[in-house]
Amino acid sequence: MAADRIAWASPWLWGTVAMLVVVTLYAFWPTFRWLEQAWDREPDYSHGYIVVPLSLLILWMRWETFPGIQAQVDWRGVSLILVAVAMRVVGRLAYMDFFDGWSLVPLVAGIVWLLLGWPALRWAAPAIVFLIMLVPLPYRAETMLSWKLQGVATAISTGMLRIVGLPAVSEGHTIWVNDSQLMVERACSGMRIFVGMFALAFFWAATVKRSWLDRLVIFAAVIPMALFVNALRITATGVLYQWFETPGARHVIHDWSGYLMIPVAAALLWCVKIYWEHLYRPLEIHDPTERVRAATEGA
Repeated sequence: MAADRIAWASPWLWGTVAMLVVVTLYAFWPTFRWLEQAWDREPDYSHGYIVVPLSLLILWMRWETFPGIQAQVDWRGVSLILVAVAMRVVGRLAYMDFFDGWSLVPLVAGIVWLLLGWPALRWAAPAIVFLIMLVPLPYRAETMLSWKLQGVATAISTGMLRIVGLPAVSEGHTIWVNDSQLMVERACSGMRIFVGMFALAFFWAATVKRSWLDRLVIFAAVIPMALFVNALRITATGVLYQWFETPGARHVIHDWSGYLMIPVAAALLWCVKIYWEHLYRPLEIHDPTERVRAATEGA
């Protein structure tokens, strides 16, 4: 058991941890407020509320491989803490809030390295790196990605509408179906589902106990799955708009199609994961001596 391998240090360790937590909360309080406002106001980043619980869940699921706590402080961890301080200073001077938020990752990594040691840092690395999902993308990157996703979503949705028998024609980020105008606005670009699926894929990849290929397959499935689910949402919306023409009904259709695409995307990604694990199974090596011993004992 992992608990048997833990060399619990003297109470000074927990006093140091408590002090670092208080100092970090005080120093990063403006950053935490900015992050919470982004999660509350921007639907694309509403998943930020569950990032820390999911990080703790990753650690719990990897608990059996915990290497234990080192007996002494590893001062090399200070290097990552200094990197975090430098990132924060640059982020504040350059008015780059996202850079300030990203500094939390090397800060947490440095504290773990300093107090628990290098083996513990390697063990906790997936959960620590996952914390980057707390921070919204830079504005320019988000705008450029959203614009590209709008164009792709428009093209795929237009093709899918034609497949189901509707005379759809695209014009920029607008789809004309008969006399109806379907606007693929920035909120419909699929940015939310893309970010959410990436976070989910990272979580599953961090908890996979097989080869690196399993993680690669999960990540590779994110982009096509996100594009497909968003296009499916727009297509379903376009079809239902032909049946319900009142503004109230269309408002309900638009909202509920957005709510449902998250569980649909998660289900599809889960199906890809399960299918791959059944398709590609690690080679099991059997020791013939074990069979002989079992047969001998049975006789």
